[in-house]
Formats: sequence, structure tokens, C-alpha cells
Amino acid sequence: MNSNVIVDACDDGVIRIGNDVLIGPNVVMRASNHVYKSPDRPINRQGHTGGTIVVRDDVWIASNVVIVPGVTIGEHSVISACSLVSHDVEPWTVVGGVPAAVIKRREQ
Repeated sequence: MNSNVIVDACDDGVIRIGNDVLIGPNVVMRASNHVYKSPDRPINRQGHTGGTIVVRDDVWIASNVVIVPGVTIGEHSVISACSLVSHDVEPWTVVGGVPAAVIKRREQ
């Protein structure tokens, strides 16, 4: 894990990180979100919803990546720099962008 990484599972969130995972600088993993349903109350008084982030074994998460709740990153995957991961990533896949999309498959 590199410098300035935030792994935040507060408010009923869960984050699981496998073995041999590389995490670049400035990565943010946040496993909960603010509730904003009620227009009559400030957002900061509406609570949070917990979620789960799972990072499987042998994954490289490059710098400045954001991973949101409800995401599983499959084994042997690569997340390119400055990506927003908002959907599951299949094993052996390279993804990148905002939102992250498949760039290519790794050779198995």
C-alpha cells in the first residue's frame, strides 16, 4: 500500500483485500455512501448506507483510483491510474477510465 491511501469501511461498510495486492498512491476505497432521499433534511443528517468492496488476489490498483461500494475486483486484474471503479471487474482484466471500462484482457 502506497502513501495517502484511504480505506474507509465506516457506517456498516465492509472492505476485503486479498493477497499480493498492489495499491498505488492516493487510492480511495469507500464502502458506504450518504443517504439523500429526504429533501426536507440536510444530507449530513440522513445517515449512511453500508456496502462491500472486495479486491481479490494479485490485483494492481494504480494511483488516484476511486472504488465505490458494491464492487468486486477479480483476481489478476489491473486498474489503470485515475479510474473510477463503479462496477465489478472480471478476473484477468485491465480496466480504466471514468467510469472504468475494459481496456483488454490479460493473458492467462
